[in-house]
Amino acid sequence: MLVLTRRADESIVIVPADGTDTRMTLAELFAQGPIQITLLGGSGRRVKMGIEAPSPLAIRRKDD
Repeated sequence: MLVLTRRADESIVIVPADGTDTRMTLAELFAQGPIQITLLGGSGRRVKMGIEAPSPLAIRRKDD
């Protein structure tokens, strides 16, 4: 599980992982299971979330 903390108005992106064939269909990308997001807590304008995703996917902070 990847654990990230995000503030209000910050984002994450879910993209194909490095080395994943970008021609894969959605069915192929999700063959190992769904993306699961669990909110682990928060305070003020911050929230901590745990994210589990199939290995062909990468979760990254979106930095503007």
